[in-house]
Amino acid sequence: MLSRVMDENLGGIRVVRAFAAQRHELEKFDRAKLSALELANQRVDIRVANTSAMNFSFLAAMGLVLWFGGQKVIAGQISVGTLAQFLTFMTILQMPVRQLGLMVNSFARASTCGTRLFELLDAELDIEDAPGARDLVVTDGVLRFDNVGFRYEGAGGRPTLSGISFEARSGETVGIVGPPGSGKSTIAHLIPRFYDVTSGSITIDGQDIREVALQSLRKAVGVVQQDAFLFTTSIENNIAYGNPWARETRIGQAAEYAQLHNYIIGLPAGYTTVVGERGASLSGGQRQRLTIARSLMLRPSVLVFDDSTAAIDAGTEQRIRAAMKRFARDRVTLIISHRLSSLMHADQILFVEGGRVVERGTHEQLLALGGRYRALYDLQLRPDDDRPLAGAA
Repeated sequence: MLSRVMDENLGGIRVVRAFAAQRHELEKFDRAKLSALELANQRVDIRVANTSAMNFSFLAAMGLVLWFGGQKVIAGQISVGTLAQFLTFMTILQMPVRQLGLMVNSFARASTCGTRLFELLDAELDIEDAPGARDLVVTDGVLRFDNVGFRYEGAGGRPTLSGISFEARSGETVGIVGPPGSGKSTIAHLIPRFYDVTSGSITIDGQDIREVALQSLRKAVGVVQQDAFLFTTSIENNIAYGNPWARETRIGQAAEYAQLHNYIIGLPAGYTTVVGERGASLSGGQRQRLTIARSLMLRPSVLVFDDSTAAIDAGTEQRIRAAMKRFARDRVTLIISHRLSSLMHADQILFVEGGRVVERGTHEQLLALGGRYRALYDLQLRPDDDRPLAGAA
């Protein structure tokens, strides 16, 4: 409890400071500290009581042996040496008895901790290689969703995705847009098999992803997720995480594609700069660009960007898009975004709502359709009728 509260406060220290909640968090920490202290005191009290009871029992036993043994010596039934032997044996026996109590205590703690540990180690994996699974072989690079349906466990009767079907060929870009909770990120998570589809199938070059080896699949699918998680190590090691033996030139090339190279070489330590815990020393946009470079290092056949440019300014995003055209000309690219400017250039755009594809087509086709996509476009990219354009005369 105490460690959890401390980790939570240190991890969210900016939020705590932003809301001036230091006093509240200190009080919460004090409550957790006092609770931990109370449990520790109870443990010490029990240990002291047990130790005192054992000492009293030993001294009482020694007293009884001395009392009855002394009477036997006086009566001439035993010698003084025999009584001394009994007392010596009692002294020698006390240590094993004490150790037995400590062993019972240690066994109880080990049993409790071991039970939780083995529950974790023995947990069955939800996603495993199918029997006889072979490595994924990518030739043409065709990604196909065929009537895919999916439902999260514990989500009740409502499916998250229903009847999702589309096809993307090498060199093509598919954009996916829709309101929050419509299932866009779920589509991204199904491709590398973070989850298995409930119905339908996902294939790459005709190979069902459930029938290929997971390692080969996840090397062929690069996912840049919304949460830009970084490790507490150097920029170089973060970029080369998927390929630790990559050459420096290749690492630099991936950073150039992500429009991060110029910033990195301007740092005093360059690529060896440590980013801090979870990338705390970088801005949100820099963290997202670093995760893009990390995914590009794998040179995957399918690239999935799950709202991965939300913290990047429009100018940098445009330069990344221009660089990605060269990188992705022989790869399938999926772009999931709430910002239409990120996917207007896509060869096919899917508008997902309620877990279904309600509109599909190119940017121009969807605008002409005048449906949900057009409404979102007007909301994001067209000025309000009652507000003049910035800089207009």
